[in-house]
Amino acid sequence: MLLAMWTIPLLAQASGLQLATANDTLQTIHRGLSQHADTRQLQNWQKSVTAIGHDADVCMTEKNSNLSQTDKALGILGPAVAGEPENLTVLRQKLQNEQKTLSGELATCKILAIASADLGRQIREQRDALLAQMLLRHDHDIWQQAVALLSTPATTWIAERHFWLTWNEHSIFAQKGLQLSAGIGIFLFALLSFLRVPLAKAIHRTRDLSDTQRNFYHYAPLLGGVAAAAASSYITDTFSPLIALIFGTWGTYAAISMLLAWALRSSGIVSRHFSWEQQTLRSALRTLRFIALLSLFGLVWIGISPQDPLSAADQAFFVSAYHLVLLSAVLWLVWRMGVQKPFRSHPLPRMVLLLALIATAICTLSGYRNLSNYLFFGLLTSLLALSMGFLLSWGLAEFWMRAAQKSGFWQHFLRRRLRVKEDQPLPWITWFSTISYTAVWLGVAAFVLHAWGLTHTGFTLIWKYFITGFTIAGFHIQPFRWVIAAILLAILFNINALVQKYLSDNSRIINHMESGARHSVLSILRYTGFIIAVLIALSTAGVALGNLAIVAGALSVGIGFGLQNIVNNFVSGLILLLERPIRVGDWIQVGNTQGYVQKMSIRYTLILTFDRTEVFVPNSELISGQVTNWMYTNSVLRLMIPFSIAHDADIPLVKQLLVAEGQNHPDVLQDDPRGIPPTALLLDVSENALQFYLRVYLDDCNKSYNVQTDLRASVVESLLRHNITLAHQQQDVHIIPGRILPMDGNMAPPTGEH
Repeated sequence: MLLAMWTIPLLAQASGLQLATANDTLQTIHRGLSQHADTRQLQNWQKSVTAIGHDADVCMTEKNSNLSQTDKALGILGPAVAGEPENLTVLRQKLQNEQKTLSGELATCKILAIASADLGRQIREQRDALLAQMLLRHDHDIWQQAVALLSTPATTWIAERHFWLTWNEHSIFAQKGLQLSAGIGIFLFALLSFLRVPLAKAIHRTRDLSDTQRNFYHYAPLLGGVAAAAASSYITDTFSPLIALIFGTWGTYAAISMLLAWALRSSGIVSRHFSWEQQTLRSALRTLRFIALLSLFGLVWIGISPQDPLSAADQAFFVSAYHLVLLSAVLWLVWRMGVQKPFRSHPLPRMVLLLALIATAICTLSGYRNLSNYLFFGLLTSLLALSMGFLLSWGLAEFWMRAAQKSGFWQHFLRRRLRVKEDQPLPWITWFSTISYTAVWLGVAAFVLHAWGLTHTGFTLIWKYFITGFTIAGFHIQPFRWVIAAILLAILFNINALVQKYLSDNSRIINHMESGARHSVLSILRYTGFIIAVLIALSTAGVALGNLAIVAGALSVGIGFGLQNIVNNFVSGLILLLERPIRVGDWIQVGNTQGYVQKMSIRYTLILTFDRTEVFVPNSELISGQVTNWMYTNSVLRLMIPFSIAHDADIPLVKQLLVAEGQNHPDVLQDDPRGIPPTALLLDVSENALQFYLRVYLDDCNKSYNVQTDLRASVVESLLRHNITLAHQQQDVHIIPGRILPMDGNMAPPTGEH
């Protein structure tokens, strides 16, 4: 049976890699590298080589596993023995043949893995060299581009004019559909401009609009007019390239201008973080509007340019001029805003950015078009991504801050649905805010990497390593599993907290317990849930829990040297929670510290003293030292209140008065089996006074000081009413005249007078 378990998987497995086909593909690519190949061909070859390398790695893993199983099966069979059954001999021969076959296939897979890795390196080197050559290629400078543009044939200019000004074989200005569309757009723009103020007051029913509302109604006429004209032009089939360029640019420009005006208003998000003056905000808004208009014009033009009759060489001058104008606007913005807070405190990044913009302009002027396009797109896209990242982060910060507040309809709705009290924060806010910030900046990073040339293949490779993982120093790491583990850990922590809250507030399971017992149960459940959540998260991340024994062995050395106090407190905390010699709410004394136990954690115990100071006592001191717990078995407390009475007092009367005052106090136990009724005791007769004690028992030791104050006051008043004098410490002094020292210090002779 055991031999069958070893051999059946071997017979059922088949090779997932076509070795011969992979070898032929690698040889074809190797021969093609010796010839001229463009970047697209190199990229396709790189994909093929990467796939073969991955298959080779999978093949080696499978063959190693199969070969290991075969070796174990042969080890179980052992060497051939004379007279053994024939079926064992056949099985051994079959396993030996399988071992040879697997060894040969494993060697082939290793060779393919090495060859694919080497070939992939050669392809990357050749592709990098080709990209560097293309990037540094020198074309016509801007003057030569202008000369080439002027030498463009007249037929090309006629076709260019026909492309922009003609639609459906008719001039766009003579088409009634376009005239109707323009009229509709202008009419709607004028109507909304005239009605925006009364319309806003009628909708919001207030005379004082917020800055956001005023900003929206300011740009609403332009947005409405452009949208109506564009829709009408599309319906009437007059949406020519020129109309698409105009409407696409102005419509998007109006929307972006509205967002910029909202962000750069005096009470906007930028002003709150940068504290800029109103003049600086207006200057930045004007420059950003101009940059937005140029950028949108360029984006729409890029979408239309493939249909343009002008070739790429003919358009080179326009592209260069466009780059220079847009670079000048960005350079002006960086220069002007760089002297404002907080940028002026970081001059180095500003100078680097200015030099990069100037270098891009120089490349544009000198004719390095590819390098200029690379720097132009990379710099402007990176600036746009970073700006959007900061704006979104600030907006999210304000959103989550408002979410944590009590006011608001949806906050009240969530609190009501989640059964959260008004004075408690909404759950999961911290996790959601962290996830949103992470998503924003991951998007910014991806946008910046794409701007600097990271292609779809690069993102695919990053995603592949993110999902399948990579190996470092023999340890395989899968980032995707770690992310899932972190999310799962957060979810389990919150579930643990919700369970704790439910048990402490609503559950009937532990409500019958006293407060100290409930606290111990909840603490044990909390730490148990914490340990289970961590173990589940580690298992999800791919950490072998069996290896934790090795980690524990390594930690034992550190525990023996530097962590012994922490571990001592941890173990002591477990003992306190399980044995419960101290509970939350007990009045205890540890050394010179007295107070109520406010909280018991796994490492320390919090004691609140009478002067409202909070003392953190390590749990090890509560286990190893002497602790006085006034409330361990019950909260009954015995008080011995002393009174010093003069020697000439009536002793039976004093005892009667003390007992009477003790019996009159409502907090003193009278006929209770937990204590003794009030008693007056004469325990000492000194040279100064008769020392009486009033012995009483209280049902709650928390009332000790208040009861002592009341009893002392009432007893003193009762004694005074019965003319009983309280004794005070006194001392008799006897003067011997013959022994008086004069002022000069010499002993005076006795005079015989008294």
